[in-house]
Amino acid sequence: MTHKSSSAYTISIIGVLGALLIMQAYIPMFGYIRIIPGLPAISTMHLTVIMAGVILGVRGGAGLGLMWGVISLVKAYTDATDPLTLLLFQNPVIAIIPRVMVGIVAGAIFNHIAPSVLHGVGATVKMIAAGVAGALTNTALVILFTWLFFAHNATQVLAGANAPNLWWLLMVAFATNAALETLMAGVVTPVIGQGLMRFKR
Repeated sequence: MTHKSSSAYTISIIGVLGALLIMQAYIPMFGYIRIIPGLPAISTMHLTVIMAGVILGVRGGAGLGLMWGVISLVKAYTDATDPLTLLLFQNPVIAIIPRVMVGIVAGAIFNHIAPSVLHGVGATVKMIAAGVAGALTNTALVILFTWLFFAHNATQVLAGANAPNLWWLLMVAFATNAALETLMAGVVTPVIGQGLMRFKR
């Protein structure tokens, strides 16, 4: 692939994935799927950011992750659908840093572990690993930052919580989201990623 065609490919993918993030954010039940009332919705937006990391590398993944984070922050102020989202994602650190790290982790795993393996079974395994790690990174960092910022006032986050048990209660509260988002990432990333990688040959 020439430099010119590579640049065109990169710009095209950024444009498509960026537009997809915006649609996921604002089309009901597309980017956020609500299962448990009162808790944050299950997201599909991490899939788009993970895909950016896999296809475009760490910088592309971080850029799309930043876009997702900014969208999360804006929605928390303008269109929060549950009290926990309103509370947590109005904090720029909680809203943005985990999302950026999703793209960085996914991009690093796929592009820096056995970097010459870009197709076939080996690439599929790397894409699964990138998807799973990216999804878990988001959940883990949201829980970590929530604990750091709210441990002193844990009941503001979850009724009955206190500083010692907030971490475990958050893990339980986010367990369904984490499990489903990780499963989706592990399945969808190689399916879509392998198709997009063919255009880079």
